[in-house]
Amino acid sequence: MKRLLPILAILVLALVLRLIAINTRVLWYDEAFAVLFSEKGVDAMLYGTLTPVNGAAADVHPLLYYTSLNGWMKLFGESNYSVRLWSVILGLGTILAVYLLAKELYEERVALAAALITALAPFHVQYSQEVRMYALLGLLLISATWCFFRAIRTNKLIDWLGFGVLAGLSMYTQQLAAFYLASLGVIPFLLRRRDLILRTVLAAGLALLIYLPWLVNLPAQLGKVGQYWITKPTPVQPLLSLWSFLFVELEVTQPAAVIASIVALTLILVFLALRALPVFRRNSADARSLALILWLLIAPIALMWIVSQLRAVYLTRALQGSALALYIAMGWLATRSRLPLAIRVLVFGAWIIAVGFGLINLYTWNTFPRPRFDLALRTVAADATATTRIIHANKLTMLPMIYYARFIDGSIAQHYIQDVPGSGEDTLGLPTQQALGLLADRCAAEAAGGADQVWFVIFKRQLEELGGVSPEITWLDAHYHRLTEVPINDLLLILYDQPDSSAATATCDG
Repeated sequence: MKRLLPILAILVLALVLRLIAINTRVLWYDEAFAVLFSEKGVDAMLYGTLTPVNGAAADVHPLLYYTSLNGWMKLFGESNYSVRLWSVILGLGTILAVYLLAKELYEERVALAAALITALAPFHVQYSQEVRMYALLGLLLISATWCFFRAIRTNKLIDWLGFGVLAGLSMYTQQLAAFYLASLGVIPFLLRRRDLILRTVLAAGLALLIYLPWLVNLPAQLGKVGQYWITKPTPVQPLLSLWSFLFVELEVTQPAAVIASIVALTLILVFLALRALPVFRRNSADARSLALILWLLIAPIALMWIVSQLRAVYLTRALQGSALALYIAMGWLATRSRLPLAIRVLVFGAWIIAVGFGLINLYTWNTFPRPRFDLALRTVAADATATTRIIHANKLTMLPMIYYARFIDGSIAQHYIQDVPGSGEDTLGLPTQQALGLLADRCAAEAAGGADQVWFVIFKRQLEELGGVSPEITWLDAHYHRLTEVPINDLLLILYDQPDSSAATATCDG
């Protein structure tokens, strides 16, 4: 039992950090979508994902996480706390898997250091709280890696089967897992181990067999990705991803936070490189283990970046495996690199300062795209009448406020304006809308429906991008009386009443 106390203490610390603010930070669009979509069940999710739209699938994600969330919500409900708790548990499992992998590659000290670093990392805390598939993705990828390295050492069938099954399941979680799995799968070739190549190919064949029922849908889903908002990554994007792994994936602008995180990133990369080079020259087991971890850090990022020059799919949050590999490399740097104590204090002291800033930013973030949707709905509900309607400028504010309506006031009609067809923001296909039971309106006239009272909700950022006036505001100003404006963080709520005689019969065609 004594030997388990350190890892148990780390898991308790990790749990505390991941429980902070999960009930007070509001769900944003992606999280609200996950809840609203998952609760519809597998049949509706299949329809909302795979039904063709303009030659592509309606949505891009496979359904393992959504299905697991559906089962979790049936047991524990759909509150902020409940739906995020599933990700918290998955995140704790990932920390344990990091510990097991680092212990497999090195020894107890490295394993404990890597687990502690993962527990503290704001990036990992962020996605261990978010109601999305990324906590499950990290758990499956790092567990598959652990099974893979165990299989290399033991050659036991159970380890090869574990690697194949977990690799297949990770593809059902997020298809961008392929970049990490490809990097992992070429390791026997890099090691020039002919005995391992055939076994790895067979295990990969098992993964492919498991994924095969969904693989046939991949071309259509890639077609949908081609229409997405994701843009071609710049040459500095890999560095920005590394920065996010060490800090947090938010648009942080405080100078002190930015400086601390950049200093921490620079020190860690510089000293990791300086201490790794002498180790590599010794060609020892330690050198091979470090080389493999650094390969799993760098190769998936590089491969995703290269592919994204042809088809933009680069997504930092999908690089969970690389982030976890970085934390293991940092565990090695802290315990086995033979850095002088003063240097270790400098390197990890700078990172701990960045951790503090990152966690504070994460826990207190209340602006785009995560403003107080619950407070916005309470503001509307306080003055709502039987005919009040909320019109959302787009789906980004609609889905979170639909989610909070079940806890605040579900009687208020809510409508949202469709995205510009064919634009990069046009991500919620008609079949997905039908599966959700939330169809978009074409314009403000259609959404208002002549209601006596209308609240228009829009992100200030979107309004600024439109030059201060949206088509919906223009129409509402022409047909209603603007009564008041209520800013809530990055949201703007505009109240209209007294519709003119033409409001009830107006159409999108004029």
